[in-house]
Amino acid sequence: MVVTPDGVTTPAPTVIALHGAAQTPESFRAYFGLDAAAAKHGFVAVYPEGEGRTWNDGRPAAMRLKMMLRPGDDVAFLVALARRLAADGIADPNRIYLTGISNGGFMVQRMACEYSELFAAYSAIMSTAPANYKEECQPSKPVSIQFIHGTADSVIGYNGFWTPLGSTLSAPDSARLYAALDGCGPATSTKLADLAPEDGTTAELRRWEGCRDGSAVELITIERGGHQSPAMVETKPDLATPFLGLRSHDIDAGEEVWRFMSVFGGLPAPAAPAAPPRKPKPKPATSGAAAKPPAPTDGSKPSETKSPTAKPQGASAAPPATSAGAAAASGATGQRGISAQ
Repeated sequence: MVVTPDGVTTPAPTVIALHGAAQTPESFRAYFGLDAAAAKHGFVAVYPEGEGRTWNDGRPAAMRLKMMLRPGDDVAFLVALARRLAADGIADPNRIYLTGISNGGFMVQRMACEYSELFAAYSAIMSTAPANYKEECQPSKPVSIQFIHGTADSVIGYNGFWTPLGSTLSAPDSARLYAALDGCGPATSTKLADLAPEDGTTAELRRWEGCRDGSAVELITIERGGHQSPAMVETKPDLATPFLGLRSHDIDAGEEVWRFMSVFGGLPAPAAPAAPPRKPKPKPATSGAAAKPPAPTDGSKPSETKSPTAKPQGASAAPPATSAGAAAASGATGQRGISAQ
């Protein structure tokens, strides 16, 4: 499902958003609220569908629903999807971003580890890093990644969880993992304004900067937040939403995702022009004419500190796309049409 807001000229910045387990692209789109940010800021939103409505993410197989279903090559599918969006003139190839919630958030992290060069930035919501990533995540370049997680999440624990079949890190340790991979400096923490005190939640932003190649890592912690993405725009919650805990209205997931991602990507800065070779000083003229003047030359775990309270910064769709089995990346989009408007 490709959503191009009115007035947006393509190719444009593009955010690919991955649903949670058992969601459809339609229900995820209605719940997430990303379309409002797309219309406001002028980017394309894309909602693909994982095979069997789940994603073959980077957790051990026994920890995810995919073990019960026919496995699909979701990595190849997402690589092919990004390339197809660029080839079709929908996406600016230098500004393709990836976000997702829950199972989709775990898939975001898998792509960050395996295809860090394909997406300009990443956002993982309601998901933490699999513990095996401490050894297995070896991105080819620094990864700019954002985490958003509620402390009262009963589905994907904020503090991580352990089973005999595998485990996940806590949300803070997940962010620290990528900060270490990126060689970041110390983190700063900022309490965000409690704009909706009636929702029972508050938010804090922890950000790591000074990372290699201008990358950054951040974690937005939703105190008392459940297995929910925050929203300040009108959404249509899934039926299960009331059972998943508190949903914060102090910040908006779509706005926060775009705030973080939008500063990354774009064309590389042009290289400074090389200075021309220095020319020898000309000999004095012998014919009485003035000589020409010479040509000019052009010549370990990061620590954390606290900062003051701050206020947070604040179409129609084509048919859904579904991931294509174990197709090769160059042709994995063949089984699902992608159309844009």
